[in-house]
Amino acid sequence: MVSSYQEELQEAEAEIMGSIQESLKKDVFRIQDYIKFSRNTARSTSLTSVKNSILEAHSLAMKLYGTYKNSMAEKELKQLIKTTLAAMIYDYDDSYLFIISMDGVLELHTDAPDTTGQNVLNSKTSDSRYILKEMISLAAKRGEGYIDYLWPKPGRSDLSYEKTSYIKLFKPYQWVLGTGSYQDTITKHTQDLVLRRLNKLNANGNEYFAGSLKGTSLLGENKGRNIMELKSSDGIFIVQEFIKKAKLGGGFITYKSPSISSGFKTYKKMSYCAAVPGWDWVIGANVNIERLEGKLQQRKAQLWDSLLLHIAAVISLIVLFSLITLFFAGQFKRVLTENFNSFENFFRKGTNSTVKIDRTKIDFTEFDNMAALANNMIDSRESAKSELLKSEITYREIFNATKDAIAVMDIQKRVFTDVNQTFLDFFGMERTESIGMSPELISFNSPPYDNKYAAELFNKALSGESVHFEWMVKKKTGEPFWTDNLARVATIGGQKRLLIVMRDITERRKMQKIMVQNEKMMSIGGLAAGMAHEINNPLGIIMQVTQNIIRRTSPTLKSNLPVAEKCNIDLDNLRNYMDKRGINEYLRSIQEAGTRAAAIVKSMLEFSRKSNSSKSSGRIEPVIETALSLAANDYDFKKKYDFKTIKIIRDFNSSPMFNFTEMEISQVILNLIKNAAQALVEEKNTNKIPTITIRTSSDEKFVRVEIEDNGPGIPHEDLKKIFEPFYSTKGPGIGTGLGLSVSYYIITHNHGGTITADSNPGEGTRFTISLPILT
Repeated sequence: MVSSYQEELQEAEAEIMGSIQESLKKDVFRIQDYIKFSRNTARSTSLTSVKNSILEAHSLAMKLYGTYKNSMAEKELKQLIKTTLAAMIYDYDDSYLFIISMDGVLELHTDAPDTTGQNVLNSKTSDSRYILKEMISLAAKRGEGYIDYLWPKPGRSDLSYEKTSYIKLFKPYQWVLGTGSYQDTITKHTQDLVLRRLNKLNANGNEYFAGSLKGTSLLGENKGRNIMELKSSDGIFIVQEFIKKAKLGGGFITYKSPSISSGFKTYKKMSYCAAVPGWDWVIGANVNIERLEGKLQQRKAQLWDSLLLHIAAVISLIVLFSLITLFFAGQFKRVLTENFNSFENFFRKGTNSTVKIDRTKIDFTEFDNMAALANNMIDSRESAKSELLKSEITYREIFNATKDAIAVMDIQKRVFTDVNQTFLDFFGMERTESIGMSPELISFNSPPYDNKYAAELFNKALSGESVHFEWMVKKKTGEPFWTDNLARVATIGGQKRLLIVMRDITERRKMQKIMVQNEKMMSIGGLAAGMAHEINNPLGIIMQVTQNIIRRTSPTLKSNLPVAEKCNIDLDNLRNYMDKRGINEYLRSIQEAGTRAAAIVKSMLEFSRKSNSSKSSGRIEPVIETALSLAANDYDFKKKYDFKTIKIIRDFNSSPMFNFTEMEISQVILNLIKNAAQALVEEKNTNKIPTITIRTSSDEKFVRVEIEDNGPGIPHEDLKKIFEPFYSTKGPGIGTGLGLSVSYYIITHNHGGTITADSNPGEGTRFTISLPILT
């Protein structure tokens, strides 16, 4: 018994105190790894960010140049590009965009606009580098690239800081576009992230600390204060020890926590601290070992009392045995045998069995008390099992009742160990299919949402972060959809698992695309109005002058004859000459071109102008019939379509009365029907019957119209741009590229609805219009 007592005492010491140092050391190493990861990530992210900013600026400048180079003066276009790029947003407050011409003239500086126009070619850095010449040389040789140098911050011309910039040559105007980030800004941002992480860990019950090697506290109540300046001599000594250990590579310190106020209770602590290279930081983790030592003393006392109790029981039994052995040897042997047999049977079966000890067969009070305790243990165990079963049922009901999909993943094997019913509904799977499945099987794995990015998110979650991200996944049938995800490590059943919560956001992403399109159309609408008014004036002069030339050379206009006779001109001969030389044909071509330009200008004005037409109550089906009647009488020799050869299918479900502008909706439907007819002309399959199907439907909020054809369809790359002004897939002289953009504006801005297009090349195109019933 004494030997067992000593062994149990050693085990208690190893259990309570033996692993505390290793645990503290691992905690600090994890923080060091997190800091290293954060620094590397911040550097990489910064370089990528400045590059992406310049590539975005360059792409925007090229788009503006390609759009307006033939319609805008070069000076105005340059100013438009610079104004647009100056409005870009950057990651940090000290970031700015600059543009330098190849001869060294500063074209744009978003932080110092008053320096625009200066020649900065001979500007030097603090280490005497002609950095702007180096940038121009880099742009001339390679077109783009990174460059490191020292440069003052905005508003801080007295000091220079390490900076990394990315520059790219804008060839149309021989400009060098550039922006960059300061290394100390990135470092400060990374340090703030680390301190927030440590604060969050401390809020969860951990005990981490951080400070500078000069003694300034970075966490807790004394954040920002220099501990070396406090009155507590104990505190100063402890901080000095921390700094000394950190500079030597790290180590353990056991100390009494300093009293920082009169009512503060001190206690014994153990800490492990280490330095953070490059930051002049010391970080560490500590634990209150007074509680552990008290726990150890309590365990020692329990073991000692148990030892004394066992020794006393043994001595009592020996004495009792000695007194009655001769007289009651046989009977005592029988009684003890029965009692021990009862306990033996219990302990053989009691681990898993619910059978209790029969106390009527116990002859000694001590054994009876032990039997009662053993039976109570069975009752407690069965009660705990029942409560555990109830808890499991409650957990499973909550787990399956949530509308979000939940999956539990084995971190080592990277397979799902449990999923809820919503997860199975999301992916159309059975539970037997999902358990043991790798998450790669449900990922759509399309860049940038590929396995490489998934591995980065996985590692970030394992570091202790709650990772929030969006992901494209696929159902069992292969159908893709978008999810919003939250992943974090959780302890489930005593083991660490990765818990993933998913929410279907496919509809939300569709609405985001519609909102982006609406914003784009509003901005283009203003531009279209300005262009239309500017074009109208010279266009009117061209058409008027052309008309006057035709009239004043005509022999049928009487007012021309006296002037012609006075000038000895025969107007008939002049008209004959102009016909033979094709001059009259040229004039008619000018008139036709002017008429076409006027139609484009009119469409542009309609696109940009808000509707002044009043809305009236009605049903959509009569408007569709009116548009079909207009289309049936329309034949265009250039467009080569004839509605008499097209099969029209009406699939009307009676829609409710609602308010809309009949003329505008009729214009939209007629435009879509004529587009469908033009598409059917291009169908190469002569065995296919040209068909246009028009459907109507409604619910409590919307009336919907679908116009579908079985033509050649629209390529996916064109489908994204069909609602943009002046974008047309038709040949020159056939379309203006404004029909669908005007229709989009009428539906979205004048009626608050939506219009979308779906197409599969070779199978046809379907346009869907949704109009709100209550506006």
